[in-house]
Amino acid sequence: MQRAQTCAGESRAAEEMLAGTFKPADTFFLIESSLSDAGGWRHDTVKSAAKSGQFAGILRHLNTVPRAKTLFIRRPSRADKHVFIARANQPQPQLFQAQLTEYAELLSLDMDGLAAGEAPLINGRAMTELDELYAICTNGRHDPCCAAYGNPVYQQLVAHAGEDRVWQTTHLGGHRLAATLLAFPQGVAYGHLDPADAEAIVTNHRAGYLLTHKYRGRGAYAGHQLDSAAHQAVGAAEALIRELTRKYHIDELQLQDVQMMADGGRRVRFVALDGAAYTAAVRSSLSPPRQTSCGEPPKALPQHEVAL
Repeated sequence: MQRAQTCAGESRAAEEMLAGTFKPADTFFLIESSLSDAGGWRHDTVKSAAKSGQFAGILRHLNTVPRAKTLFIRRPSRADKHVFIARANQPQPQLFQAQLTEYAELLSLDMDGLAAGEAPLINGRAMTELDELYAICTNGRHDPCCAAYGNPVYQQLVAHAGEDRVWQTTHLGGHRLAATLLAFPQGVAYGHLDPADAEAIVTNHRAGYLLTHKYRGRGAYAGHQLDSAAHQAVGAAEALIRELTRKYHIDELQLQDVQMMADGGRRVRFVALDGAAYTAAVRSSLSPPRQTSCGEPPKALPQHEVAL
């Protein structure tokens, strides 16, 4: 009997478009915990932790931040209580870290200061700012492709970026696009990664460049609060504009505006540092049903047609 193809294998075979597949998040909370006292990482780790246990109240507190995304992170060789906060929706995205004594300290996080753009305070102490961090999904209990593709990429990322900068994480969204990764502080999302991509990811991220052929989108566009559909359309437009103009530096293009067209599409305009404007028309529709997760029924997904 022929073995059924995995969701990631099917996505790769179909050469599924990566750009425009990441949903928006202005603020990211990354909490170090393997959740060993709750049976480890689960299929829906964050949702399960929010229902009961020591993280339930903490996650409710963090979710008072608009457009927040919380992830659990870990390293195979250690267990501690680090927390990272990334703010993506600002002209200069920032990443902060702190080491906790108890997770309950997160209840003291100064939400007003965080919203005002100040350095986050926990128990009155300012968190330390960092320049980079990589979070790659290895949550095989959510989908086996995440572990099968994610773990080898994790090992290579550690080799090129250093263990302190690389973390395994719970579900990022889009496990058919494994291996999936977020690069901070900008919250740049990549997919279909292989171990051979690790060096290029680290080298380019440190230099401020995007790899458009692996690019899914980013956490947020500074100064904009787009709904999920518009945000994904912008991600699709950005990738094509960058490829055609060869403007690969992340700061080289800034989103100017998104306008609805009469046919339901979106007109997306980016402006370059030299003042040049680039416009793309994005028409989104639903794909034929495809496997989104191993073992689950196929379903239609958003797909984008982009034209300049």
